[in-house]
Amino acid sequence: MNEENIRGKLLLPYIKDLGFDDSEIFLEHAFKIRLGKKKYARGRSDILCKRHNKNLFVIELKNDSLPITDDDRDQGISYARLLDDIAPFTIISNGIITKIFDSITKEELSGKISVLSTFWKNGCSLSTEEEMRIRYEALKNFISLSPENLKLFCESQVRDRMGQIIGSTESPHSKFVKKLYIQREDLQITFENFISSNESIFGLVGAAGVGKTNAICSLTLQKLDDSFVFFYNAAIINSPLECISQDLNIAFSSRTETDVVLKKLDELGRYANKCVLIFIDAIDECTNQNITHELSEIALVAKNLDKVKIIISCKSNIWSTILKIKNKPTYLHEELCKYHTTISSLENPGFLLNDFTDDELKKIVPLYQDAFGFKGVISNSLLNELRNGFFLKIFSEVYHEKEVPEKISDKELIKKYLKQSLDETDFGLISGLRTLAEIGKIILNYKYDSWAEYKDEGLDVNHLLEKLDFSLDDNIPEDLFTRNILIKSNNEDSYNVSFYYSKIRDYIICFHSYKLDKLSDEEFYNLLCDFYQNHIGKSALDFYIENASNSHLRTLVKFKQDKSLEYVISHNSYLDENFKNFKDKFDPNTDGYIGIMLPNDLIKNDGYALFRMAPNSTQKIAYSNFNDFSNSGYDFWWEKGIYTVHGSNTSLLVKDQNRIVKKNIFEQLKKILEKGRLTAYNSDVLLMEEVAVIIYYYYKRLYFENKIEEFYMPRFKEIYPIDLKDLQHRINRFRLTEFYKYKNLDRTVMEETIEKALQENVDIPKITGSGDVVPFEELFKATEILLEKGYDQIHEHYLPLPDVSIDRAKEFYEQNRKDNWHYVRISQFSEVQAKQYVSEFFRHLELAYKDFVEYCFPTYKDELDFYTSIPHEYFFYMKDDDILKWGRFGYRPSRTGKFEIHFKDSSESDEAFKSIGLKSLRGFTLDFILCIRNDYHYPVKTVDRLNTTKVDEYCVIRNWVYKFLEDDMEKLFKENDD
Repeated sequence: MNEENIRGKLLLPYIKDLGFDDSEIFLEHAFKIRLGKKKYARGRSDILCKRHNKNLFVIELKNDSLPITDDDRDQGISYARLLDDIAPFTIISNGIITKIFDSITKEELSGKISVLSTFWKNGCSLSTEEEMRIRYEALKNFISLSPENLKLFCESQVRDRMGQIIGSTESPHSKFVKKLYIQREDLQITFENFISSNESIFGLVGAAGVGKTNAICSLTLQKLDDSFVFFYNAAIINSPLECISQDLNIAFSSRTETDVVLKKLDELGRYANKCVLIFIDAIDECTNQNITHELSEIALVAKNLDKVKIIISCKSNIWSTILKIKNKPTYLHEELCKYHTTISSLENPGFLLNDFTDDELKKIVPLYQDAFGFKGVISNSLLNELRNGFFLKIFSEVYHEKEVPEKISDKELIKKYLKQSLDETDFGLISGLRTLAEIGKIILNYKYDSWAEYKDEGLDVNHLLEKLDFSLDDNIPEDLFTRNILIKSNNEDSYNVSFYYSKIRDYIICFHSYKLDKLSDEEFYNLLCDFYQNHIGKSALDFYIENASNSHLRTLVKFKQDKSLEYVISHNSYLDENFKNFKDKFDPNTDGYIGIMLPNDLIKNDGYALFRMAPNSTQKIAYSNFNDFSNSGYDFWWEKGIYTVHGSNTSLLVKDQNRIVKKNIFEQLKKILEKGRLTAYNSDVLLMEEVAVIIYYYYKRLYFENKIEEFYMPRFKEIYPIDLKDLQHRINRFRLTEFYKYKNLDRTVMEETIEKALQENVDIPKITGSGDVVPFEELFKATEILLEKGYDQIHEHYLPLPDVSIDRAKEFYEQNRKDNWHYVRISQFSEVQAKQYVSEFFRHLELAYKDFVEYCFPTYKDELDFYTSIPHEYFFYMKDDDILKWGRFGYRPSRTGKFEIHFKDSSESDEAFKSIGLKSLRGFTLDFILCIRNDYHYPVKTVDRLNTTKVDEYCVIRNWVYKFLEDDMEKLFKENDD
């Protein structure tokens, strides 16, 4: 006897004989099981009986040829437990054997079952914890014992959660129309490889309109047949974890805990032997400020689960925000890196979905043409415009059942699309355009920092509402979001609003916010600065240019010429006024006047370069083909001193050019300082240091016969006294030797020629080149300046010299090479000499620093804290009060008006901040001021563009000037960074 016969011939008559009315008996077609908070699916149980509108028992029928198994029991009980009101009893029958089970305990009952069931006796009520447990167990049985039930569950969940995302071409809200989707081959391959891998997180990113939602919806539906699938639209939910709990109809604790929810889900996956795929679309649109934290926690837990995989989609400009908290990578970033490579343009991992390829276009356009009925042949130029999925949708809706043009006018297309879309709203076209126009104006006039401009996330909704002057109860019409005109993006405090598609934003700004096409040439000229204040304005103006009149185009060219001329004049004047002594270190490396090179076509092309103006020239603007810079015209550019071509000239077109001038110059100044390219020729200390160190390391090339012995520490005493005139004579001899050695002269003849040239004081060729070139031109210049200052001889070194013999230093080193290596230079000083060295070092440092600042930064010197507080008092807190050990030091403006040095024991350092008033203490050993170790960009170069490693390491005062200058300049660099 089959199940139908058992039900109709045996059980139904018997149930009615027991006193059940037809209204209390529910057969399969009317039987629903609750799957989630508001989700139901049909159960497979044959009969549900009720009494007083309360569920009493479910009956599961089997063929009379089949025995009753534990799986049959569990399946029946799972139905009973998943009902809104749990049925206390479960009956399993094959027509021959009938068994009754307690739906809570699973125990088989016989006799007076109402007495045996505690659940029944308690009024069919359970504790929250007990109900949670049995419903979870029921769900496991429901989805694992029947593949049909699992698919039923997933289809129900996906259908409900996709909501209005999925629909037909007639629906204004649907983003995914299944018949209009084509498979993106690269994505499909990458996704299937991910499913087969052991990794847990997949990231799908792309610009607005490229089809991310279409792609993730398609992937979701594909996996319904073989996986345990969940789908969530992040734009309309608060927390994915809370939604998963609701969909499973289980709350695992008083609050949703990440690890519990996902671990339970993983357990369900293992029980059903299915991969659990959680698709979360549009996380950039989630208005939950904690979504980044939650996704990070989800990734942290998911990496240790067997069955759970998370697939998320996000707009590319928001991606970095989702992957980082306070600019530090999250666990989500860490897990994405395990499967994905870094997308170079985004500097973050993920799969980047782009506009349609040629092959994809050929497949998808016919689908849209068939669905929307637009007529005619799609030209190649038109086809190229339709690569963006959203733009293709706009086009199809506008030309529904119409003849398509050969070429699209973006302006007319968007105009028609907005009319069609806004006409269908409650507020209508005119009101909608007015609201959008005001939003466009607010977005254009907002002051974006560089990071906000890069992310392009829109503006905070509260800022918009305030500027729109809406009342407290008013909000931006929701239809503007559902129709994909505006879009919401998550931020830390609330949510941001921006235009879904940038071309719609640009159209609104140009033709509704500012009505550019209605302006006179003069009005248009005066308004242009507003459009160059940020990236939004630039984009809008680019859109307008495609539709502008010839007179407006000529006006734009004149505006660019005027602003470029204004910029180069300001740039040149600023360098002359503030950095005249090293103006040639800045682009374009000249002491003279500077001009600006612009593209021949200022409408179609962009960029600029600064060039050296020829003597007596007054032409400050020149024009060229910028493509020549890297091609055949390189020599032309090189002759004008152009080594840098800027890709855009739009930064010069702002209203306040002073800010841009200073920003560009200070960017270069920072690099100049980092490379140590400045020398203060007014400083006797720095000049003498330079002369001494260069002579010491190149004395043989200068024909000195000194026999210098050292041990990791220069013994400068051996080079003194230095006769500066004799030194210049030796440099000239070296120059002549270098010049004549390539003339194929006999040695004797060459020496005679050199002597004659020295005696006759002929013009001697200078040493040129960069890299591994002896620094004798710099040495010659330094000696010349010192001679002009009245120095004929330098009798002794500017700092105290080592007073411990080399033999004793070697003996100390040999005692413990490993530990004593760090003291190999320090060991060559006695404690008394070391203290003297420290005192003289910082005394000379202050003198050199003062000269350096006054020479290089005369107009900024009063903004440099260390400079303005000279002289200082220095406090050294050394271990065991021993300057030869390690410790810390700090300084303060002198309270006596004199330079002073204090040496103290490290135990007294507590007083540094309290009674002495130091702002900070730095680590210190004597070795720090004996030699400059390789650290970040130290040692700085002594001679620009020359490799002089040892000279750089032992020009210690020069390096410490740069160290203090780095701190002093930090505020200026920060002020001029934006």
